[in-house]
Amino acid sequence: MKKTTGRMLLTCAAAMAVTSALLGGCAGSGGDQVTVKPPPIRAESGKIELEQIIRLEDAYGFAWLSDSEIISTKKPKWMEAPLYVHSLVREKDPDKTLGVQEALTVNPSPEGKVLFVSNQMKASFLRMEDLKTIPLDVSNGNESILNGNVRGAWLGEKAYLFASADGLVVADLDGNAASVLKFKDGQTPVKVEAAVDPKDPKRFTAYFIDEERKVYSLKIVIEDSRFPKAEGSPELLETHAADFSVSPDGTRLAVAEETGENANRLELVKTGETETGTTLIEGRLIRQISWSPDGSKLAYSLFNLERGGSGLYVMDTKTGHTTLVSLYPNLQSLLIWSPDGNQLMMSQENPEMNLTTERTKLMTEIYRFK
Repeated sequence: MKKTTGRMLLTCAAAMAVTSALLGGCAGSGGDQVTVKPPPIRAESGKIELEQIIRLEDAYGFAWLSDSEIISTKKPKWMEAPLYVHSLVREKDPDKTLGVQEALTVNPSPEGKVLFVSNQMKASFLRMEDLKTIPLDVSNGNESILNGNVRGAWLGEKAYLFASADGLVVADLDGNAASVLKFKDGQTPVKVEAAVDPKDPKRFTAYFIDEERKVYSLKIVIEDSRFPKAEGSPELLETHAADFSVSPDGTRLAVAEETGENANRLELVKTGETETGTTLIEGRLIRQISWSPDGSKLAYSLFNLERGGSGLYVMDTKTGHTTLVSLYPNLQSLLIWSPDGNQLMMSQENPEMNLTTERTKLMTEIYRFK
C-alpha cells in the first residue's frame, strides 16, 4: 500500500503545474456565480473518480442539509451574518434564509430535522419543520462556558454532544444541557466525534482530542426515562496525535500520528484493539481527516511541499487507492461529506485577504464523485 501511495504522490506532483492553471483560471467575478471545473487528476487504477468540481463564489458552506442543499453564509463568520439554504440543483432559485445568524458551527441531525448552531457565546437547536429556535443554557451564571470553535456530534436524533470550556456537555432537544465529563485543569478539546454501538442504538462512544494531542474515548448511554450520561471514565487511545476521525460504524479510527517534528503518518486502527494500526500514508502535515457516511471513503489534507504531494486527497478505504482532488495546501476548513457520501465540501476564507474587512474573499468547493 505504501508503494501504491508513493506512486500516486509522484503522479500528483507531475500534474501539479497543469492543475494549478486549472484552479487559477476558475475564479469568478463575485455574486452568486457558480463555476464547474474539470477534475485536476483522475486515479486510473482506483475506484474513486471525480465527476466534477463546483465552486461557489462568495459563500461559506457550513453543512449539508440534504444531498442537493447546503447551509451557508455570504459573509465572513466574524460578521455574524445570516444562514441560508442554498440549492445545488436549482441555482437560479433565491437562497432561503433560516432566520439564524452568529454561527461558527452548524451541524444537522442525521435525518436533517434539527440543526445545532453555536458560536463563542451561545448555542441553540433549530427545528427545520417550523424554524423554531430552542436556546441552550451554556453559562455558569456569569459567562459562557461554550467552546464554540469545536464542532460537536449528534448522538442519534435525540441528543447532541459538544465541548465546553471545562469538559463535554450533552443537550436534549428540549434545550436541557448537562455535563458528562469534567476535564482536568488546562485540558481543552479541539475535536469531538461520536459513533453508535452497532448492537445497541442507545449506546454511543464519544471520541475527542485535546490540545496535548491525546485522543480519548468515552461511553455514553441514552435511556428513555433518564438524561444521557457517561459510563465510566475516558480511555486514553493515542498520545501523539495531530488529528483523528472515527468511522461511521465505530469500528476504525483514522489517526494522524506525530512521528517527528512536522512529520505525520496516517494510520488506520481498529477500535477496541491494541494491535499496531495500518499505515496509509506519510507526510509533513496530515489534517482535516473525515470519513464518508458509509465508511467507503476517507478524505484528508496533506501538506508536503518538499515531496510535491500537497493537497486534498480522498482514499478508497477498501482498496487503498487514493485520488488527488485539489492542490490547496494546508487546508484549515473542515471537510464535510454529503449524506449519500458522493460529494465532499470544503470552504475557505482567503488567508491572503484582511479578515477584518468586508472584502474578505469567501469560497466553497464541492467535489462530486462518480
